[in-house]
Amino acid sequence: MSKKRTEGITEPQARTLNVICQLLDSTGLPPTVKELAKALGISHASAHEQITQLVRKGYLRKEVKKARSIVVVKRNE
Repeated sequence: MSKKRTEGITEPQARTLNVICQLLDSTGLPPTVKELAKALGISHASAHEQITQLVRKGYLRKEVKKARSIVVVKRNE
């Protein structure tokens, strides 16, 4: 059984990216990993791994030495 891909990212990664964008749009601030994990209903480690994969695939960027360091590079439209 193969996993469905969405524009080079998995469904869980697409969901993570969409939640990050929603939180960013509603608050004006990128979410912390803890906030993202809570919004997705997953562990902190899983949220961190999703972010890492989205950075690796070019959808997100992380700013160095910044608490809310997630920057959306491209949205999954």
